[in-house]
Amino acid sequence: MARLTLRMPDSLHDAIAALADKEGVSLNHFVVYALTQATASELALRQRAAFEALRTRVAQADAEAALDELLAGRE
Repeated sequence: MARLTLRMPDSLHDAIAALADKEGVSLNHFVVYALTQATASELALRQRAAFEALRTRVAQADAEAALDELLAGRE
């Protein structure tokens, strides 16, 4: 597991520590959770775009194969 040293204002550290305490979790757990939530939507958007691109390529390949089959039947 990777480690990260982070510099932040004491006031921010205190606020995050208070939120973690309120949730009943460690400061580390709270920060990891918050970062996961912050990045999850961006990752989902990228995955969705990749899926749509793949779906488009598959649909085009299927359409080309169907057209080739149709044209072959006309000969």
